[in-house]
Amino acid sequence: MRKIIYSERRRKIHVFFRNIFKKIGLYPWFNPQKMNALEIDPLTGIYNQFGINTYLTALRPCPKQNYAIVLLNLDNFTEIQHTFGLKAAEKALVKTAGLLTQNIRDTDLVGKYGEHEFILILCNIELDDANDVARRCLNVIQNTPVRYNAQKIALDVSCGVSVSDENTVSDKILQYADRALYLAKASGSNQLRDQRAVFS
Repeated sequence: MRKIIYSERRRKIHVFFRNIFKKIGLYPWFNPQKMNALEIDPLTGIYNQFGINTYLTALRPCPKQNYAIVLLNLDNFTEIQHTFGLKAAEKALVKTAGLLTQNIRDTDLVGKYGEHEFILILCNIELDDANDVARRCLNVIQNTPVRYNAQKIALDVSCGVSVSDENTVSDKILQYADRALYLAKASGSNQLRDQRAVFS
């Protein structure tokens, strides 16, 4: 069932990005069938870093289509792995991926962007609305423990948010989100910071 859901989501996302690629002249290069095998994380079924970077590369500054990048770090991943073992830690990753997928729109992207880091790309959205999405994801993850060997394992997550503008390329947006995530982690677990904290 999970594979069916992700396949349908990828279909809708490919349609969305196909339209973007047509506008910027990259559509002949875009081939979802060839990309699928390389862009999916085998553990979680969501996009991997290669898949996400493929889309980030195509995103260009646009005055009428802001997008947000949300970075989420599973703060207690190492603790879970040391305390409960690798299988429990992997189950935490799969659980987090599923919760993120359930709490974004069909045209948004979710990916695994590091060992225990996730990324969301939210299309056509302003900063305050992106923060609302990020807080909802943070709260859902925080309030949904992983069940492993009759135990409930709480998940701690930090979050950094950044939104594009008509003058900023995707690398910079990602950099701002990463800095915001660093500030969130420095403030303790289950914290959220956005690009305004980076420049304050």
